[in-house]
Amino acid sequence: MAPRGDKFNDKDDHYGRRGSISEYSDYGDDELPNEVVQYLIYFKRMIEEKNVPQIQGLYEHGWPDLTERFFNEKMWPDENVVENIVGSDNKLFIILYKELYFRDLYGRMSRGPTLAVRYDSYMNYQDLFAEILSNAETPILLRLPNIWLWDIVDEFVYQFQAFCLYKANPTKRSPEDVDDLVEIENNQNAWNIYPVLNILYSLLSKSQINEQLHAIRDGKNPDDVADEFGRNELYFKLGYFSLIGLLRTHVLLGDYHQALQTVENLEFDPKGLYNTVPSCFVTLHYFVGFSHMMMRNYGEATKIFINCLLYIQRTKSLQQQQQPNKKNYQYDVIGKTNDQLFHLLSICLALQPQRIDEAIQSQLYEKTGDRMLRMTNGDIDEFKNAFQTGCPKFLSPTTVAYEGPNVSKEPLTRQCNAFLEGIESQISLPILRGYLQLYTSLSTEKLAAFMDVGPDSYYTFIGKLLTFKMIVNELGKETHDGGDVDDSTTDLDFYVDKNMIVIADTKVGRRVGEYFIKHIQKLQEVSEKLKALDVAPTES
Repeated sequence: MAPRGDKFNDKDDHYGRRGSISEYSDYGDDELPNEVVQYLIYFKRMIEEKNVPQIQGLYEHGWPDLTERFFNEKMWPDENVVENIVGSDNKLFIILYKELYFRDLYGRMSRGPTLAVRYDSYMNYQDLFAEILSNAETPILLRLPNIWLWDIVDEFVYQFQAFCLYKANPTKRSPEDVDDLVEIENNQNAWNIYPVLNILYSLLSKSQINEQLHAIRDGKNPDDVADEFGRNELYFKLGYFSLIGLLRTHVLLGDYHQALQTVENLEFDPKGLYNTVPSCFVTLHYFVGFSHMMMRNYGEATKIFINCLLYIQRTKSLQQQQQPNKKNYQYDVIGKTNDQLFHLLSICLALQPQRIDEAIQSQLYEKTGDRMLRMTNGDIDEFKNAFQTGCPKFLSPTTVAYEGPNVSKEPLTRQCNAFLEGIESQISLPILRGYLQLYTSLSTEKLAAFMDVGPDSYYTFIGKLLTFKMIVNELGKETHDGGDVDDSTTDLDFYVDKNMIVIADTKVGRRVGEYFIKHIQKLQEVSEKLKALDVAPTES
């Protein structure tokens, strides 16, 4: 791991004016509220005692509560102040505290943190992973709740993404930052793609997570393929979450095949570890679904997006019941992803229509109904707008712009152009489908005339017809979790017999069970709202 440069150890006015750690959290020992002091002392003790339930409460509720009450206008104290309070005998606690501190700082600054803060945060992550991935013969004595372990991996990837976008956008920097960025890039000692990937892959290797997941899938005992580190709860979970962190990283780099290969041993199982953290569930489904969409497997992408949207609906209601008056950062992120999913789903359904859950369908038409109609009619600009709204913020890890215009959006432009090139050959398929729905059989010549296809383009048109047939058949492909897609989801099938097209009517009636479940859920929601208002429902 690269050593910290001397220049970045100096806490002079140059960094102080732009917001160094000491400048944001310049406290005396006696200036901190007693409640915060007691919180830090107790937090350290619980981590040393490895009391996971208490740590989770302090992490999920204690930290945000104290932030809201005491640190709305200023930052939490720096590590020197914390060491004076809790002692300097536990290096790992100080590293974990700084991880929370920097994450809080990232969330506060609308234009993003300064270069010094980005650098210091990276160095803290290096210290953390160096402790975990050390060459010691036994695992470190640390236990953390699932949500914190996931947040560590997720935030690490996010800050890498944020730095790549930052260094490609000169408008985000002050002029004096340029020399410092030149030094960092020349030394390659902060947020470089290779050490970032090395850390994530090292977590996979240390935990033997792929070997264990493969054994679990085959019904074997994972302990048989794991050593002392792999059998340790901390390493297993960090390795598991690193798979999803790598999935996200490869998608951001535009490598969708590698992204799906990364999680090939991770099954969509209700008992899976990702189910214990809502934001992890959403991240996994979003990036797996997006990868399938970019590889033109629209049926599988639709299925994954629908599962994720239904999950968000359920967890949102649960969260509102548990914490009705509190703002939750996790659910703010999930809410943004929820909107992105609807735009991506509209693309998939415009290219490959199929029956979906009625509740999601009504929301989809409410949010993107007009856009879907224009996409169905072949409007390429609407596909572009939907893609740009729903896609992640792609990055180029080697692009640096020291001056001039913002070039951070160039990776998005490249991915968008590649996507549009891929669907240009399919843009007429929704129109083609509309004509086929009107007939039980018709000649290829007649359909070609409807589509304004001249004699010179007739064979090209036949190719498009076969492409459409391929997409229809795609619904029968094996899904990611090993099951088969319900073949009743499509309302159209056909085959070509010489110069005649024979269309099969595959429409199915409404599923009665789904209808009643949907309305039972609505009645339960109404009943809960009445109870909240202390209004007793009247008997009919």
